[in-house]
Amino acid sequence: MITDGLNPFTVLLFVGAVLVGATLILLYVIARVTKREPFARITLRLLLGGAGLYLLLFLGASLLSHNRVLAPGEEKHICEIDCHLAYAIAATKSEPLPNGLVRTTVTVKVRFDEETISSRRPRDATLTPNSRYVALVDDAGNRYPGSTDGLKRKLIPGESYTTDIVFDVPAAVPGLRLILRNNDPETAFIIGHENSLLHGKTTFRLPG
Repeated sequence: MITDGLNPFTVLLFVGAVLVGATLILLYVIARVTKREPFARITLRLLLGGAGLYLLLFLGASLLSHNRVLAPGEEKHICEIDCHLAYAIAATKSEPLPNGLVRTTVTVKVRFDEETISSRRPRDATLTPNSRYVALVDDAGNRYPGSTDGLKRKLIPGESYTTDIVFDVPAAVPGLRLILRNNDPETAFIIGHENSLLHGKTTFRLPG
C-alpha cells in the first residue's frame, strides 16, 4: 500500500511534541520571571534537546524517502487518521483550445478503503475528506493547478466514485504527472509525511 506517510503514531508524536514544547516554554518563562535560574536552565535544555531529537527524526525520514510515480490505475492512499481514501487515475483526455493551450481532463477514481478503518469507526459513518491539492506538473517543475471541488464528496466505507479534474496546460509539455495530496498545513511538520521538507513525493503518470 502506497500512502502519503500520515499515520496515527506520527500524528500523536507531532501533537505531543507541540504540547510538551509549549509547556516547557511556559515553564522557562515562569522560571526566568521568578529568577529560578537552575530550573530555567533545565527546562531550556529539555526544550532544545527535544526539538533537536524531533528535527533529527524529521530530517532522517525525509532523506531516506524517495520520489515515486504511480502507473495509471495504481492507487495512492491518503490517510484520514483512522481510515484511508484511495486515489487512482482512471482516464484522461485532451483537447486544444483557441488560445494555444491544451485542456487536459483527468478522471480520478476515489475509493473509501473499508479495510483501513479503525475498529472504533462505525461502518455506516460518512467521511468528509480533509483539504486537498491537485495540479499537473511537467518535467521542468512547472505546476498547473486544478480545482478540488470534485474531491470533497462524503463517502461511507467501501463507496467509490469518479470525478473529472480539468487543467489548462501549454501544448507539447513533456512528462506531465498528476499531483494529488493532502493540503493541511500541519502535515508539513509531521515526520515521514510527503509534504514535509525534503521528503520524496508520490505523483501519478498520465496514460498515453
